[in-house]
Amino acid sequence: MDWGYSIRNLEGGDAVKFVDLARRMPRGMPLIVAVFSSLTACSQDAEQFVEPAPLVTSDPGLQAAMLEEEDARGSGMSGTTSLREGLIATEPELQRLAVRAIGRLEDPELIPLTFPLLFSDDEMVRAEAVNALGQAARGELGDDVAEVLFEYLARELQEGPTVRGTIGRTLGRLRYADAARFRRAQETLIGLTRDGDVDAPFVAMIGAVMGLESMARGTGRDRMSEASIERLRELTTLGRTADDARVRRVAMMALSTIGEVDSDVLGSGVRDPDPDVRRLAVMLIGRGTAGEGPPDLLIDALEDSFPRVRAEAVRAYAARVPGVQECPLLLSASRDDDLHVALVALDLLQQPCENRATQDEFLSGLAFGLENAGRLDWHRGAHALVALAVVSPDVAATLVDGALRSTNPFVRMYAARAAARTGSTEVLEALAGDPALNVRTVALQGLFDLVGHDSDGVLTAQLRQNDPQLLLTVANLLEGTPDPAAAVGPLVAALARVSEARQETSRDPRMALLERISETGGVEQVAELEPYLNDYDPVVAARVAEILTDWTGELRTARPVPLAAQALPSAEDLERLAGTRVVLEMARGGEIEIRLLVADAPINAARFERLAASGYFDGLTFHRVVTNFVVQGGSPGANEYSGAPEYTRDEVGLVSHSRGTVGTSTRGRDTGDGQIFINLVDNFRLDHEYTVFGQVVSGMDVVDRVAEGDVIVRATVVAQ
Repeated sequence: MDWGYSIRNLEGGDAVKFVDLARRMPRGMPLIVAVFSSLTACSQDAEQFVEPAPLVTSDPGLQAAMLEEEDARGSGMSGTTSLREGLIATEPELQRLAVRAIGRLEDPELIPLTFPLLFSDDEMVRAEAVNALGQAARGELGDDVAEVLFEYLARELQEGPTVRGTIGRTLGRLRYADAARFRRAQETLIGLTRDGDVDAPFVAMIGAVMGLESMARGTGRDRMSEASIERLRELTTLGRTADDARVRRVAMMALSTIGEVDSDVLGSGVRDPDPDVRRLAVMLIGRGTAGEGPPDLLIDALEDSFPRVRAEAVRAYAARVPGVQECPLLLSASRDDDLHVALVALDLLQQPCENRATQDEFLSGLAFGLENAGRLDWHRGAHALVALAVVSPDVAATLVDGALRSTNPFVRMYAARAAARTGSTEVLEALAGDPALNVRTVALQGLFDLVGHDSDGVLTAQLRQNDPQLLLTVANLLEGTPDPAAAVGPLVAALARVSEARQETSRDPRMALLERISETGGVEQVAELEPYLNDYDPVVAARVAEILTDWTGELRTARPVPLAAQALPSAEDLERLAGTRVVLEMARGGEIEIRLLVADAPINAARFERLAASGYFDGLTFHRVVTNFVVQGGSPGANEYSGAPEYTRDEVGLVSHSRGTVGTSTRGRDTGDGQIFINLVDNFRLDHEYTVFGQVVSGMDVVDRVAEGDVIVRATVVAQ
């Protein structure tokens, strides 16, 4: 049988070794020894395949069937039949798609299926097979998968820098129970970081450094060897060109996690030509001992030409300067031309300065006139108002009324935050009736923080609304209510009303409502909850079964009736989308051009294109902006819990969350609701947790200027 694999470097003894490793995999995994046995019998002159264009295969029917099984997480009627067929296809692209999908199922029982693909002639197939091993071992089996990779790496040292880099990343994110294997993994990664020191590509080295960073983040300082730390220190000064800047950045990230940075590393870092190396070095300076005074290294950083470096320098300065001495710098930084630098400084002014009169006058000057602030120029005043509410509540109270009259709901949200800090329950009760439900949410949280369950009457009244975030907040705040009888009826009614819409993405508020119903209700509500045993959401149905069993003492069984699966993009759709870009026109000015990564995240890329083409994003906002992290938007309710009705599943893989990549916002596995985020910096801690489906190819300067509440005027799809 022609399996389509090369055994050029897999002699009989190596095949036996891998079969033996497979036999020792725990939990009685189904083995595919016959596959390995056949490898030793295949022709050593196996056909070499040229990789076709992304997601264009000779068998679109099999390709579509594999996508369906991946989307169903292997739980559909066909299980993994098509994926297994793809694994033994003679076409590398089909093999790559199949083994990638097997990994995304995150099922340890499927680990042996990936082994033959480790010996493909195609480097990307081998890389995906390595990554699939790591994904299938998520949370367990790290030691066993590491043992496979140790043995396999000896073969790959002769070729395939991409594969070696993937091995490095995978070894770094595994979880180890055996100390000896953990030490060996570190030693292996250190060795791989020397791959590329001279003239080889840096891809293997970068993967290894990312592995060390992931390992440090997952285990902490105590388990990292001195050799690892010393090598990371060396790598922070590797070269001084754009080609190896990424190595320096990741090494600095790892050291920041471990907390092992000496003055030489910091001195080199703050003078690095790469702005993000400088930013990370500055961040580490800020973690020094408070009270020592600002190191001289911060002086240049405070005037860096890149705002994200200046923003971090302001934080670091404030962390290193004791008490009121930092105020002159913060007052100056609050006038920075870059909005985000200014907002960092204003938020840090939520502490008394030595010259309170100057501080009050400055903050009051910014907060005055919020009533008439435009949609693009309210941020400094709103942040100043909250800072003033902390340091001078009486002064802030005179300015809150103006903010309450603003037509901008974001301004009124900040007015609610200020009122909470000044202790104004009267203002918060008034804002509980605000026409903008996000304003109500902030006001209700503030009111509860001040008066606790004395606010239950106001909270219960909000259960007549439909906003997911508002309902979830209210349900959580009603925990432990002293009057359950008054709450249970509105809770049940809210659950019924929200459930009628049959939206998958309403799971979070529905589950929160169920938790309160389980606490406040009893046998009197059995009849009202019984229909949910057949709910369209299996998670909700399972929870209802638990509640009814607890209430009645009789075992109740969930029999969910799921919604029809969403149509998946066809092979023709994906071929059409290759090279497609989506352009976001921003009200603040400029455009953000996003290239779709269809080959890596076909379902998420196709959904984003479909929503953009339908006008879904037109007029929506970026409601969440975290300096030096991400901007997030695309919510009809401008909040974390309001999105499109259907979930999309995750398509996590080898694409990292580098600066400028575009990801799918989720609240747990497979809960994409149409919201997106753009990485402002390298956020590798998000790798293998959130899907990357796009890359900003033009307009990253526009992304850097995005502020909370900024409007997407329109989204336009531009075909290749």
